[in-house]
Amino acid sequence: MTTVSRREFVTVLAAVGGGLLLGCRVDEAQRSASTAASASAPGATSPAFAPNAFIRIGTDGRITLIMPQVEMGQGMYTSMPMLLAEELEVGLDQVQLDHAPPNDKLYANPLFGLQMTGASSSVRAMYEPLRKAGAVGRQLLVAAAAQTWGVDSASCRARKGVVTHTPTGRTLAYGALADKAATLPVPAEVTLKDPKDFILIGTPAKRLDTPSKVNGTAKFSIDVRLPGLKIATLAASPELSRSLLKLAERDGRASYPQFTAVRGIPT
Repeated sequence: MTTVSRREFVTVLAAVGGGLLLGCRVDEAQRSASTAASASAPGATSPAFAPNAFIRIGTDGRITLIMPQVEMGQGMYTSMPMLLAEELEVGLDQVQLDHAPPNDKLYANPLFGLQMTGASSSVRAMYEPLRKAGAVGRQLLVAAAAQTWGVDSASCRARKGVVTHTPTGRTLAYGALADKAATLPVPAEVTLKDPKDFILIGTPAKRLDTPSKVNGTAKFSIDVRLPGLKIATLAASPELSRSLLKLAERDGRASYPQFTAVRGIPT
């Protein structure tokens, strides 16, 4: 097991609609410059602390990881939840991942300094920060359960999104504990699992994004529709002649009411 300090780059934020919202910093270079929220003012963050990854545990038990990396077929939407779920003590199927909005200043990849996904950097950049954030969430939820029952936290264990009081068998789901956990101070230290105790990391897993891609519910950038949006198609002429542009424009206007124009690309 590894014990690490988390006060410098994990904080509890105010979650709209209740629940527990953790903000963490995944930029390793900014650890020493960051400070966590004061324990006397839950939900407040220091001006020096700018979280760039967020974990939301709703009162319905739904766990959402909000991340700047994008899924491009490399399995990121499965590997990132796996890192969080391992230490948070939830099943892989209990975590969903939402993409963060574009913001280079806030969501820049710590290895490159801009918001991008590539060079096999996602797991390298997020491996420890997401595990540590999950461990903080787990410890807060266990502490919330212990306070609810009036018992020692050491007598409680978390597994599959449920905290159990081992001596009596009493249980509370994470969703029922989220609001109370959000009022507790961030722990000064958390203990990470020894790799030999991993349940998820390093094991085969079905891709979490496969079902939506198979049934057609997945949303891609090509699915975006905005007011006044025009769609362009790059087409190559079958002949080395630009005279076909006029023919293409005539046919386009005749066939497509929303046709705008044909533009030649200098070669």
